[in-house]
Amino acid sequence: MKTLKNKIYGILALPLATAYWLLLPSHARQLVMADLRQWSRWQHQPCNLWGFSFLLGSRPEFRSVFYKRVGVLRLLSSWWLRGKPTLEITTNDIGGGLIIQHGFSTIISAEKIGRNCKIYQQVTIGFSHDLKAPLIGDNVEVCCGAKVIGGITVGNNVLIGANAVVVKDVPSNCVVAGVPARVIRQLDHVRDMTE
Repeated sequence: MKTLKNKIYGILALPLATAYWLLLPSHARQLVMADLRQWSRWQHQPCNLWGFSFLLGSRPEFRSVFYKRVGVLRLLSSWWLRGKPTLEITTNDIGGGLIIQHGFSTIISAEKIGRNCKIYQQVTIGFSHDLKAPLIGDNVEVCCGAKVIGGITVGNNVLIGANAVVVKDVPSNCVVAGVPARVIRQLDHVRDMTE
């Protein structure tokens, strides 16, 4: 039943998706295409206008990221196809390929987020008392309930475990977990988030 409902949302969003696609500036189109490729792999949807329409119509998390990327163009549909109301994204520098899983009770206020990152529900990425925000590298996965706080740097190819509290720099190619978070495993290969 839910699949049928999502397909109907996708069909209803098709004219709007077409309008967005025609109006998108080229820099925003590249980022949206990178997001679409990642979501298409994850959701097993085609990476074309239909896949874009399907995600725009059925996934409020996708819409929230999309609206952040397109700025004022979001006025075309944000009154009808709202983003996820419990997802707050204030980061302006976000690389392509961002996936937000659920997005419930999630705040994303990083200085910068790299390419091909995945963020789960109930995550806080934000400022410390000295008003500094984290820098997040490429291919970072932030699991549910994790907190990444302060002017720290999270390297590339990092997995942040569920409910971890990250308050210190994290090197590339590792898994961190715990409160406070610490490296629990080095990765001997680069995590490919595009597969």
